[in-house]
Amino acid sequence: MATPPKKMMQLNFFDAACTGSHTAIGQWKLWEKSWEDGAQVWQEEPEMAYDPSKIHKVEYDGKYHKMHAFHQTHPSPQRTPVLFQAGSSKSGIEFGGKHAEAIFCANPTIESTKKYTTAVRAKAAAEGRDPSSIKFFLGIMPILGRTQEEAEAKLATAKARLSINGGLARFCGFTNVDLSAYEVDEEFDFAGKHHDNSIQGVIDNIKLIGTEKVFTPRVVAEMFALGGSGPRPVGTAETVADFFEKWWREGDIDGFNLNYKRSPVGLAMPLLMS
Repeated sequence: MATPPKKMMQLNFFDAACTGSHTAIGQWKLWEKSWEDGAQVWQEEPEMAYDPSKIHKVEYDGKYHKMHAFHQTHPSPQRTPVLFQAGSSKSGIEFGGKHAEAIFCANPTIESTKKYTTAVRAKAAAEGRDPSSIKFFLGIMPILGRTQEEAEAKLATAKARLSINGGLARFCGFTNVDLSAYEVDEEFDFAGKHHDNSIQGVIDNIKLIGTEKVFTPRVVAEMFALGGSGPRPVGTAETVADFFEKWWREGDIDGFNLNYKRSPVGLAMPLLMS
C-alpha cells in the first residue's frame, strides 16, 4: 500500500518571510562550523586532500528549516560571504536589520527611500549593530543623451521596443493582480492589497506612484518592462549625475544598482567620479 504524501505546510506571508532568518542561521552554521581551519592538507603521503577529523556535520532544527549535513566544500578565506538582501515588508526590515550587510531597494521617491533606510538602520541599532554598517543600493534606470532631446528619443525607442506582455507578466507576478479583463489602455484602480504570494514592498511602491499617475495595463507594463518602480532619470550626463547625487545625499543610500538599456558609463561616470 502506497504511503500517503505528507501534507504540505501553507505559510502566510509573515511565516514565509521568517523562513529566511531560519535558513540564514542554518547556512551560517555551514559556512562557519562545518570545516575547521586547516582541514585542507593537500598532502601526498599518505594521500589526503582534506582531514576528515576536521570536517563536521551540522545539526540544525529550526521551526521552518531543518538540516543535517556537511558543507560540500572547504570555506573561502572569509568564510561567510557578504549578505546582500532585499525586502521592505515588516519582516524584511527585521531580517535586514538583523543580518544584512548590503540591501537592494527600489523606492519611487526620496522620502520613501529615506523612510525605509531609517527603519532598517533603527532595527540594526536595536540588534546591537552599527546602523551605518549596512549599505543600501538603489535600483535605478538612467537614460542618458548628449542633449535632453537625445535622451528623450532613447526613452521613446525603448518604449517602442519593449514587450507589453512581458511587462504585464512581471507586474502581475509581483502583485498577484490579474489584468486580463482590461483593454491595454483602459484605466483601472490599483487597490494595493497584500497577498501571501505577492511582494509587499513593490505593492506599496505602486500605491505611492498611483497617487500621481493614472494606471492602465500599458502604463504598468511600460513601468515594469523598463526597470520597475524605482526612479528613471532621463537627460544629459550633468542632469542625471545631479539626480544621483541628490538621491545619495537625501535618501541615505550608499550606492546604486543600475538597470539600463544602454550603458551610461561613458557619459555619466566621469562626472559621478568627480
